[in-house]
Amino acid sequence: MMTLPSICDRSAAIALYPELAELIGAVPLAIDASRVEKIGQAMLQLLVSAARSEGGITIHKPSPSFSAAVILAKLDHVVMEGVAA
Repeated sequence: MMTLPSICDRSAAIALYPELAELIGAVPLAIDASRVEKIGQAMLQLLVSAARSEGGITIHKPSPSFSAAVILAKLDHVVMEGVAA
């Protein structure tokens, strides 16, 4: 499982990209979003790209801030498709 940091800005997206690229595969990648307090466009773009990969992603325990940002960006139908409690 990959855990997102509390601040998911451009720097965090750049830092997480190599790990995400390595973990993406034929099965959904589990992503823990419970710690997210702030998320920016770069991280949202990275998550959309991962969600559209072969295996996709499953978001676990999305924080209220994470969910609100994804909904505000109207990306919930892509990023939140596979949400686990």
